[in-house]
Amino acid sequence: MKFPVVNRRDFLRTSAAAVGAALASPSLGLAPEALASSYPAENADYEIDSCCQFCQVRCTTRVKVKNGRVVDVYGNPDNYWTGGAMCPKGKAMVELTYSPHRIVHPLIREGNSWKEISYEKALSVVAEKILELKKNYPMEYAHRLAMFEPCFDSRESEIAAKLALNMAGFPDLCSPGDVCIGNTSTTAKLCLGNGNSPTSLNEITDAEILIIFGANIAEVKPPYMRWLDLARRKGVKIVYLDPRRTPTANFCDTHLMPRPGTDGALVLGILRILIEEERYDKAYVDLNVNGFEELADATMPYTPGKVEEITWIPAEAVVDLARMIGKSRRTIAWMGGSISRYTNAMQTVRMIIALQAVMGNLTGPGKGIMWVRGGKPGGEDELLEMYQPPDLAARLSSRKVIFNIKRGNIDVLLLNSSYRRYPNSDELKKAISKINFVVYRGFFMDEEAELSHLIIPGTMVFESEGSQYGLQRQVVWRNRAIPRPGETVEDWRFYTDLGRLLNKDRFPSIDGPEDIYEMVRKASESWKGLPLERIQKSPTGVTWPSYSPEEPDTMASLYRDGRFQTPDGKVQLSIPGIGRINWTEPAGSPNTKEGQGFPLIFIQGKVGHHWQQTLTNWSSYIAQFSEGNVVQVHPDTIMDLGAKDGEWIYLETEVGRIRVKLKITQAILPGVVWTPSHPAPTSPYSGNFGQAINTIIPDYWDKVAAQFNGIGCRLIKA
Repeated sequence: MKFPVVNRRDFLRTSAAAVGAALASPSLGLAPEALASSYPAENADYEIDSCCQFCQVRCTTRVKVKNGRVVDVYGNPDNYWTGGAMCPKGKAMVELTYSPHRIVHPLIREGNSWKEISYEKALSVVAEKILELKKNYPMEYAHRLAMFEPCFDSRESEIAAKLALNMAGFPDLCSPGDVCIGNTSTTAKLCLGNGNSPTSLNEITDAEILIIFGANIAEVKPPYMRWLDLARRKGVKIVYLDPRRTPTANFCDTHLMPRPGTDGALVLGILRILIEEERYDKAYVDLNVNGFEELADATMPYTPGKVEEITWIPAEAVVDLARMIGKSRRTIAWMGGSISRYTNAMQTVRMIIALQAVMGNLTGPGKGIMWVRGGKPGGEDELLEMYQPPDLAARLSSRKVIFNIKRGNIDVLLLNSSYRRYPNSDELKKAISKINFVVYRGFFMDEEAELSHLIIPGTMVFESEGSQYGLQRQVVWRNRAIPRPGETVEDWRFYTDLGRLLNKDRFPSIDGPEDIYEMVRKASESWKGLPLERIQKSPTGVTWPSYSPEEPDTMASLYRDGRFQTPDGKVQLSIPGIGRINWTEPAGSPNTKEGQGFPLIFIQGKVGHHWQQTLTNWSSYIAQFSEGNVVQVHPDTIMDLGAKDGEWIYLETEVGRIRVKLKITQAILPGVVWTPSHPAPTSPYSGNFGQAINTIIPDYWDKVAAQFNGIGCRLIKA
């Protein structure tokens, strides 16, 4: 099956409504008055500098308070990266803070009901349950406890949790990166020596070409759209690779629609042409790249015709794109999170890094590689090693922790985030329901609360302070705007209090997140130039690495001297742990044995007004933009189904089925089915209500992270 190349002119002509909506966004550099808050400044008692907790754009904000209540929040207009923009998710936090559904006191389960208890009592119950593990399993307690990260309110909370549990001998804290961006960051660390996104956003305005691999910036990172607009105005050619015509395509010169999960094959085909026609930077490769011979051999089968067969992109378009890249000496590759969510993800990321490497486009002005998640600035491992016991067991991966849960080997589970982020989540839910003691650090009576024995409610964004790290390697600080309601408690405080009970006098003295921040800063060479007072003064945040407070803020490439953080300073393309360079079908795709009988390709994704499967589902403001479980399909895809637009049908995979509303659109590749990721069955608002999509996602994993896209599916009349 093939789909034509869509250029920008064609797309603008057929998508006028979407263009109008996108151009109305304050993220596109409108006048300052267009960014103003809706609440009159003179009516507020005071304003506080803050930042959004959701994604790693880390929009810094201004919070208005009147009579002790937050009445408005708006983007800080002095933020260099956002220009004062923010998305609906951040605005919804005002409503969520004062939601009538919010839990503000600890609750312990008694039979089929809940009893309110004090925070002190709840804390002691958790400590007792954890210490019982050490008593009951003196030789094998380490993996009897697990925690699902992240801690919601700050990086200091993550550190406090790891300190408390690692010091007590429990290493298994499951990072959300294991199901999000883990494949990308792990591959980057293997190839380049560092798992953080190395190029800052401002570099795209100096590029000749920007290639966007499946990153729907307009919805996933809307404040960054102003940078695409700036780049385009400076003449940067923007190439967008995505099986859907998303609002991001409005700002791109060329839109190619590859079959989901085939980006790696496309890049191998491009590399074959570049190498065969000697359009690559041979001198750079000789000095800076290990494994070029293996790469060249791996590209040989990927002729333009073969690439067309795999990707559904016409061969001539593959050749045109390769030669365009071959002429450019300043190209930036921007990878979306979707790239990381296939079982072939590590190979794909390695190929994209290889493409930039052979063209000499990994470092330098207008060059680089980015993805939609930043990274931690370091110091964490060094700090933890100072306090953790020498015999601490090795941390298990999320996949192994889930295996332990299903085998009944976990006795205590600390839920700081949703179990629904994992594939085949109904099966995981059944396993969690058999765990002896589950603690939920949440906000509402959602699916996680229903599985728990104890709920200790957390604080929301305006009620706590702390630092956050962002996609541009910036560190920002959020100030508290209002007091904590009821007996809610910040994550850093809960895990510090728990650490004292578990570890007694061995636990470090911590009175606030500022103490934890300084502990980490002093342990990190690359963060020593970021004292707290420096980041507190910045409306943007300060970029690391920064080795001295006197050093000016730096952006551009993480690899400033053009050398990478691998042992020999070179790009590593030969990596035995990943295997030889190769492209394979995503597990469970229609072209695999497991996918037989499921002829359509399933993909899912975030939308601009929702945050995964949790918090935003409790907002009525957000619900007005949502329709619950829906699927987008091309009219050719459902030609034989006999279903009409807006009709309810079933979406089915090898794991199960859910009821969905049909949305017929030309804006998706034929043969592909897309659905949003966020609906939840406990939401009180019809727009957000729906079946969690991961209940029907098979349990397939790459070496590091889970797969959520590219599987086979089918649509059935209800």
